[in-house]
Amino acid sequence: MNKQPAQSADATPRRLPWWSLGILLVVFAFALFGNRGILHLFKQKHQQADLQQQLAQVEEVNAGLRQEIAALSADRRHLERLARSQLGMVREDEVVYQFTSRSRPAPTAPAPPSR
Repeated sequence: MNKQPAQSADATPRRLPWWSLGILLVVFAFALFGNRGILHLFKQKHQQADLQQQLAQVEEVNAGLRQEIAALSADRRHLERLARSQLGMVREDEVVYQFTSRSRPAPTAPAPPSR
């Protein structure tokens, strides 16, 4: 038969001292709110996702501009079309007719009744 030693009457459960609990709280606060804490890490991940989305948009714009540059340097008809539409250019042997459109007079609001 195994006999276990009897517990003495003066034995009390061990507790952590107050100062060690304070140290644990400070360490936890730094781990959560510090410069390299968990909350800062979540903010950085969110900012990284936003920047990657902006980068994708800028890359799309750049691809469109590269296509425009290629069209301007290789396609004379595209260049002529842009010169005509944006700069109003015409060839020497062309005659340009300009028509003014009749504009209707703006409807006037009825005058408020006088008292």
